[in-house]
Amino acid sequence: MGLAAAMGDAGADVVTKRHFTHLSPYAMGLVRLLFALPLLAAVLPLVAIPPLTGSFWLVIAALIPLEVSAILLYMRALRVCHLSLCIPFLAFTPVFLIATGFIFLKESVNRFGLLGILLITGGSYILSLGSGRKGLFAPFQALIREPGARLMLGVALIFSVTAALYKVAILHSEPLFLGVCYPFFFTGGMLLAYPVARSRLRPPLNFSWKWGLLLGGFFSLSCLSVSQGLAFGSASYVIAVKRLSLLFSVLMGGLYLRERPFFPRLAGAVLMTGGVILIALLGG
Repeated sequence: MGLAAAMGDAGADVVTKRHFTHLSPYAMGLVRLLFALPLLAAVLPLVAIPPLTGSFWLVIAALIPLEVSAILLYMRALRVCHLSLCIPFLAFTPVFLIATGFIFLKESVNRFGLLGILLITGGSYILSLGSGRKGLFAPFQALIREPGARLMLGVALIFSVTAALYKVAILHSEPLFLGVCYPFFFTGGMLLAYPVARSRLRPPLNFSWKWGLLLGGFFSLSCLSVSQGLAFGSASYVIAVKRLSLLFSVLMGGLYLRERPFFPRLAGAVLMTGGVILIALLGG
């Protein structure tokens, strides 16, 4: 299930990058959600509704503004940066989770967690070796100047908070219910944000419906696979395998979108993915 979620995430990002970057970041995020809802609605009759307490709705209320902010940054990063350069920086989410876990829960990491951080940092260094600049710190300087990388680091930071809140929401409901229904809550939050998004949906919403349906299919695959994986397997394992989307995105960015340089980004993504899996499985 984690592998299917990874493929869904990577596929959605590639379709978005290839066919929807003419839209505003707000419209890009809204299209991704709206085309997924009919497919998720078809699954709703199979989902049992658990008892929902006030705590559940408080967590959802905290999640939605953060998720809306994250998707706006996410879509803007896809719009201004190569897919194979910005997506791997989501690997910093578990690194930020280590920091927030220490601050809020007094949790510490073991040697595997530290090794995972080193792998992610080393991968980010290798990722930008093709920047053309010289010097030991040139790759990091190139990343600092790359707006897409900075935006995706912001997304990773927000995701480090929403991941913890999502776990709390699961504890107050059921994994499958949340995986299917949460995109509806999320879409409602996006629509409420429309008046302040300063984004016009027309005339930019002029695209091929087949690509919209494909985008919605990939996003639905990710949502349903994660929920099913959390229902029947280890959460840490599912999330670790899901992070293979970083590697899939770099592969498709290089092979399908012809983004260059390809091999430094592939090598960097492999290291970063390894670091994420190490932290998720052994870093606690």
